[in-house]
Amino acid sequence: MTWPRLLLLGSLIGHLLLHVRHFELDLFGFHAWRQCQTVATAVSFYEEDFRLWNPRRDCRGSGEGLFRMEFPLFQWGLAAAAKLTKRHPSSLARAGTYLCFLLSVAGMFLFLSTLLPQEGAWLGTAAYLWSPALFYYSVTPLPDMTALAAALWGLGLWRKHQPLAASLCLSLATAIKIPFVLLWAFPLLEAQLDFLRTRKVVVYGALSMVLPSLWYAHSEIWKNEGLIKGLGAHPFSWASYLHLVYHHLLSLLPENLIGYASVGPFLIGSYALLQERDTRRLFLGTGFVLLAYLLYELPTLGYPHDYYLFPWFPWTGWAIAIGLTKLWKSPKRVWVFLFLLAAPVGAWARMHHRWNPEKPGFNPDLLICKTHLQNAVPDTSRVVVGLDKSGFIYLYHLHKKGWCLSSLEDSCLLEQAVLQGGEYLYSDSRALDSLARPYLREKVKECGSFRVYRLATHSESMAP
Repeated sequence: MTWPRLLLLGSLIGHLLLHVRHFELDLFGFHAWRQCQTVATAVSFYEEDFRLWNPRRDCRGSGEGLFRMEFPLFQWGLAAAAKLTKRHPSSLARAGTYLCFLLSVAGMFLFLSTLLPQEGAWLGTAAYLWSPALFYYSVTPLPDMTALAAALWGLGLWRKHQPLAASLCLSLATAIKIPFVLLWAFPLLEAQLDFLRTRKVVVYGALSMVLPSLWYAHSEIWKNEGLIKGLGAHPFSWASYLHLVYHHLLSLLPENLIGYASVGPFLIGSYALLQERDTRRLFLGTGFVLLAYLLYELPTLGYPHDYYLFPWFPWTGWAIAIGLTKLWKSPKRVWVFLFLLAAPVGAWARMHHRWNPEKPGFNPDLLICKTHLQNAVPDTSRVVVGLDKSGFIYLYHLHKKGWCLSSLEDSCLLEQAVLQGGEYLYSDSRALDSLARPYLREKVKECGSFRVYRLATHSESMAP
């Protein structure tokens, strides 16, 4: 077995060993709200309605909670695996995400193998494993990993001259996360203005938009003004905007997406791609499309949404693989070993703090008292929770459905909940307890900072 293959195999084994302890962790940490939203949808498929087109949310008031956002293939697949294994979706969420990550690794290898010699594909895929962002999101249940895997397979299959299969993959990627439609720039620019090849890209590109169009025609995602209005969605100053540009291009991109250990190969590979006439247009054009999207959406993305940069991975991965290949074929081959040995250290150092249960990103008593709070009232009860700014975290961990108060200013929602049949209040705020006093009958449970109250009926709350 050649050294590049050994480096990839060793990276895969090391990556898995570093994540074994994470598979059984509950949902917390960076983007905990998004994790809870994702897995709660899988739970709704598993427990309520298995139809793919009927995803539901926990924060549903007295209604059914239909909540169509991105195409919920990952969530539905998680529910299907739970039904097959007789395990709850929440216990499979991290392992299921890791399986999608491994599919993306295979997709990256397929894509790179169509652009580079075999050793370059092995080395580039090994480097891909140690992106700090992927190191975290490989076991963090979000739909974005499934979209990335589908997109990489789509690009690889396109270059393998299997346009129908490629279109299906890119269609799924776009339906799951709209920004992945940008990757059609790669085959379009590769056509080099050749009429027949360009027409082929346009035809299959249009075909790939059928599923996303059908889904998003009935989706609530268009209520997200940031997606539509971009720069016009939020007020901002140019000083803050330029700082966001700096953060994404000079901090987040090298630190989270690429990883400092791979910055050298990325720069070497980028320079090599720009020197070649056949690759310059493709590399620059695709990079410009990705950059234009980033600049348009920056005020909405803000600082924390690094997973929105997943469409960059084919572009950065190509450059890194080229750089490693150049070094491998030079007398400085030892640098390849140094880069790939430093990459795991960098990924761990950057991301390990995100798995700290003492700093879960929400009230830690919710995890400490989880079982007690879940068992305080029947799961079929309609409850009010507060204060949960996310709208997803508390109800998911409590395994309940109902209303979510994000702030004390939402106190009118409490009256509405009582009117519509709300039965219990979960509160971790004494100020909320005080505001809710007219609607409370008795305290049912207390654990940590959480108190569970039985709510009065509407007629009881209106009585003098």
